[in-house]
Amino acid sequence: MAANPYDLTTRELLSILFKEWRKLAGAFFGLAFLVTAASYLLTPYYEATGRILVKTGREFQVRSDPNQPVASVPSVTKQEIVNSEIQILTSRDLVAGVINKIGAGRLYPAHGWFGSGPTVDAAVRRFYGDFKVAPVADSDVIDISYRNPDRDMAVRALNLVVALYEQKHAEMFSDPQYKFLQQQAKEYEARLNTQVAEIAQLKSSQSLFDVETQRAKLLDDRASVGSILEQLKSQSIDAHQRIDFLRNRLKSTPALIPAGVTTSDMVEQAKDRLLDLQVKAQQLRQRYVGDVKPLRDAEQEMARLKEFIARPNPIKQKQWSQRNAAYDDMVVALNRALADAAPLDQQIALRTQQAKAIDARLQTLVQGARELDDLDRERRELEELAHTYRTRYEEARMNEDLDREKVVSVSVLQQPDAPLRPSGPKHLPFAFAGILIGVVGASGILLYLLVFRETLITVESVERLLGLPVLASVPSHPG
Repeated sequence: MAANPYDLTTRELLSILFKEWRKLAGAFFGLAFLVTAASYLLTPYYEATGRILVKTGREFQVRSDPNQPVASVPSVTKQEIVNSEIQILTSRDLVAGVINKIGAGRLYPAHGWFGSGPTVDAAVRRFYGDFKVAPVADSDVIDISYRNPDRDMAVRALNLVVALYEQKHAEMFSDPQYKFLQQQAKEYEARLNTQVAEIAQLKSSQSLFDVETQRAKLLDDRASVGSILEQLKSQSIDAHQRIDFLRNRLKSTPALIPAGVTTSDMVEQAKDRLLDLQVKAQQLRQRYVGDVKPLRDAEQEMARLKEFIARPNPIKQKQWSQRNAAYDDMVVALNRALADAAPLDQQIALRTQQAKAIDARLQTLVQGARELDDLDRERRELEELAHTYRTRYEEARMNEDLDREKVVSVSVLQQPDAPLRPSGPKHLPFAFAGILIGVVGASGILLYLLVFRETLITVESVERLLGLPVLASVPSHPG
């Protein structure tokens, strides 16, 4: 029974290797030589290197409260900051800026008879292939390197990368708010000045210089006036009660009392009086024109006298009266009471007006104090806002000046430079790669010989495949 043709023994494998060693060695050394020789045909390049130190500066400080000028600690880790700086270094705008400043044709000159310089996009892609950025482990340092066939161009390009990176860093972390902050600070300062002027005007117009002292004094004055007013009212009540009492007594007390009665010639006296009145009336008619009151009174009295004279049997008596002493005493007492009540009433009116004026002043003072407190509170708020915005404006202006001068929190730890001798290509890696490719090529040839070979090399292969013993073998001789 035939055996598996691919089930080779170690002796068969070694026999094939011994027999085909020239082919295998030729493939191995040929491929290794070609790969290694290719490294000598590549254009040599120079690698410029540099280092950048990322410090904890003003750019990475944040404010927890925009109204507080005190900066807090960074809210991100240092690794995140370094990674952010790497992104700025490898941004397309920065790479394109380097290429535009140097020129794509000067950075990557054309080769050959009809060669032309690369486009900007092609130069950017090629620059990314030659430009390396990597953080240094456990540090705040970033390694940068750039390869170019021209040493001076490599150093110049990397220096330009650093310069544009510092400018880009300043632009990314700049805070162009100082103009807005300046405007806000001026606005709050103007409002503060207006508020101070209003407070001064209010104090001047309402005499609000020491509100608590003024209020205490007014309260004392109001209590004193109130006490005096109560006393005056009490005295006035007593005086008016006495006046009312005396007036009531005077109404029931006659002013005259009878002194005696005698008989007399009443008719003769009446006639004499009538004659006198007639003479007087005649004089009045001559003096006045028309019906005047003295003339009417005289005529009325003459009419009464004529009636009295014409009355039959008149009573011929004479009666006289005298002043009532009690009545006169009460009149004197009433006049004295009226004299006492009048100044009391005047003082009560004055004190009442004074009390109302004090109450009005107190109300005005309380209202003015309330308005003054509101204005003071607004003034304090405006002072705080003005101070905050002024401080933030000064900080923003200083940061703007620092950004303009490119004073940033990154430093060039190592200036870009390149060795005098080319940095590559490295021949040893190509040699190792050639050896690896030679091994792979020889192994492929060996596999081909094992799978597709149509001849049998060893006696064991014949016996294994035919299942018959081999009696003798004749070696082949080269013809």
